Amino acid sequence: MAKQKSNMTLSPRIVMLIAKKEYRVVMHERTFILSVLIQLFIASFSTFLVIGLTSFYDPTALGELDMGSTKIAVVGNVDNDSELYLLLQNSDLAPILYGEFSDAYTAFYDRRVDAILIIPDEPPGGYEILDIDIYLPRSDLKATLVSLQLKEPLEKFEQSVRDIRTKRISGYTPLDLNIVERKTKTSSTYFEFLYVALLPLLVFTPAFISGGLVVDFITEEFERKTIDLLLVSPISLLDVISGKVLLATIIAPVQALAWVLLLMMNGIVIHNVVTILLLVLVTAMILVLVSGIISVMFKERGMAQLFYSLILIFLFMISYLFTNSPMNLVTRLSIQSIGGLETVIWLGGYSLLAVVLYGGLLKVVEGE
Repeated sequence: MAKQKSNMTLSPRIVMLIAKKEYRVVMHERTFILSVLIQLFIASFSTFLVIGLTSFYDPTALGELDMGSTKIAVVGNVDNDSELYLLLQNSDLAPILYGEFSDAYTAFYDRRVDAILIIPDEPPGGYEILDIDIYLPRSDLKATLVSLQLKEPLEKFEQSVRDIRTKRISGYTPLDLNIVERKTKTSSTYFEFLYVALLPLLVFTPAFISGGLVVDFITEEFERKTIDLLLVSPISLLDVISGKVLLATIIAPVQALAWVLLLMMNGIVIHNVVTILLLVLVTAMILVLVSGIISVMFKERGMAQLFYSLILIFLFMISYLFTNSPMNLVTRLSIQSIGGLETVIWLGGYSLLAVVLYGGLLKVVEGE
């Protein structure tokens, strides 16, 4: 009886009913809810996560952030008018003079200061080597932050000492160097990680999940043999597939909108939000149609998920190789580095690809 029903008839009313039915199922799916909660956590605390993750592979990038004043206990032959003390004051540090090391160590142990700087008695114009001892916290992250903030004033002091002492060298003649500074500056690691990695991954993760959901939706019907019961009713196979595809496609931009709003609440500026959501919708449609074709062809969950995962990994790996891949388009749109005409062209191109894939899905369904 299932073969007597045309697989190619399509009823919009039935498609919507199937989509609503699958929506109720998804809302009770623990795996899906858990994935949404994880994305919610990432989007809600994106600023802290970006700072933390950036510090793992490039701690120097934290030097570009305003971390507030760090209290430094200064011990040694230093007074309020000394060059080193003034350099520390003019930086992001808050130096505090201590007459004895024991007093500074007590303050350090009680966490009233973040580090200790011991200056030797030798003056900058003297003849002995200047050894500066620094005591840092045990915490790797905090020690990194303090080191980054101490780096600039100590380098300036070192250069000042070199300028004084090198003049005493016999035959010393300063070199006249013509240093040409680059007008363009490279972007910060924080900026790159935020807009090149975090934002695209966060808005496209719902699309990736949608493709996996369609595999579960469709293969479940075949494995449980419920597809035969559906087809003996006034429902075609195209109705069933289309309803499941519709739901999986729609939920992706809805989630992406929530994540974008949370990112903006964290103080992250994102431009062209509507265009980004349209791109997410088209990308989700492409992935959902690909997984739909795979599911109808294999009808077995494990095999279909394997093929979809391999295709997804391949697409993800090559996405950053092309300037206008969906991942890079989100980055360019969010920072307004792409023109309106170029955006329309690429959105139209990906939409055309989705139409072609839908035609492929119709062919596969027709062959059933």
